[in-house]
Amino acid sequence: MDDVTDSSKMSTNTRPSAANTPGAELQDVIKLLDLSSTAGPLAQLKGRKPMAEISIPGMSTIFGDASVCRRVVWCFFMVVCITIATIQVQDRVRYYLSVPVAVNVRVTMKDSLRFPAFTVCNKNPFNISEFRRIRAKQIEVSGNANETSDKIHLIVGFEGMDAKQVWDQTAHRSEYLIKECWFGRNINCNQVGKWQTVYTYMGVCYSFLLDNHSVKTTGMFNHLYLKLHDPEKLVYKDDPGWKILIHDRRDTPVIDVRTHGNTLNRGWGKDIRIYIREFKTLNTWGRPCEEDGSYSQCISECFEAVAASKMTCRLPFMNISWMNYCSTPQSYRANEKIVDELVFYGRWSSSQCHCQRRCEQDIYVPSTETYQMTADEKNLSKIRLYYQDFTFDDIEESYDYGAVSLLCDIGGSLGFLLGVSVLTLFEIVDAMARAMVRLMRQLFNKCRQRAYG
Repeated sequence: MDDVTDSSKMSTNTRPSAANTPGAELQDVIKLLDLSSTAGPLAQLKGRKPMAEISIPGMSTIFGDASVCRRVVWCFFMVVCITIATIQVQDRVRYYLSVPVAVNVRVTMKDSLRFPAFTVCNKNPFNISEFRRIRAKQIEVSGNANETSDKIHLIVGFEGMDAKQVWDQTAHRSEYLIKECWFGRNINCNQVGKWQTVYTYMGVCYSFLLDNHSVKTTGMFNHLYLKLHDPEKLVYKDDPGWKILIHDRRDTPVIDVRTHGNTLNRGWGKDIRIYIREFKTLNTWGRPCEEDGSYSQCISECFEAVAASKMTCRLPFMNISWMNYCSTPQSYRANEKIVDELVFYGRWSSSQCHCQRRCEQDIYVPSTETYQMTADEKNLSKIRLYYQDFTFDDIEESYDYGAVSLLCDIGGSLGFLLGVSVLTLFEIVDAMARAMVRLMRQLFNKCRQRAYG
């Protein structure tokens, strides 16, 4: 009985269980595959590629486990969208870098306005009577009267006079040139301003500068009234009269009085109503401007530098300290021709200079009315210079396309075409960093295996 019992126990223990049958093993494998599939619960435990985690539509498909056909289709649409987005972003960035500006024009009124500087030059730059007096004395001393023309260079060097001394000696005196000058009713110009001697391309001229810089009244009879007198019956040139220039007091009339001045003939009068335009421009890299300095001063210095490079001595209006004044008739005449060729005959242009305008500047726009004076006043000229009212043009530039607009346009293009946000950019950086770390680890493990293998 015991043997039978033991044999029955042995037969019971060696009987195969249901879990060890071949069919059960196959079912276990199928269940494991289902759990590990893409939709299974173990899929979250499976390592994913870093690029597949970026929250751009299609990235999980392209870098995931999708079929080749789906990946190719998504790659095509992704490339198209990236290309269009790149073109749009590039266009917006270029537009932003061009620094577009908007110009705002306002007609404004103030309680006072800055009064401009006023420069007047006799179109015959030298007093011919004084020249002939010096010339007669020169002929008497030298006994040489071969040259009888009225050329100013002939007396340069006489009695040791250089070019500047000759200009000073033969200049039109302000006390004879300016017969009357009033600023307002019964107010002499010398009470509220001063006349300043300036050396220009046209000879010795005079500029009036108001001490207070600004006026608080308007009207024809409240500002500058000037009566000019030219007693010369003989003229140095066949073009008697005056050159007048209205300009900012920070500007220089050295060249501008010739290139931008207005003509006033003897025996005529001018009523000049001025209107001011105040410009406030932005200092950008594409159109730079200067906070300080003077555009006309820069142009004048540029011209003098160009002229000095061709000259052996300087004329009195040139501010070139390292060059001496012309001291002989030959040197004066030769260098005077060089200056005339540059200015009068157009061998030089302000476009050759790299001068920047002021960021804030005043432009004075004249409106003139000319009338003929009586026969008894044929050697006189009259000028009235005034503001009609306190209105002026306030012209100011402002940025038309700023950084905020640029970011909005870029975000709109990327969001519309790619569904990208700022956080997506951080995801891309994070994914690329993780991919680089993974690649470096793989390379390190391979190198270590080869070294210890």
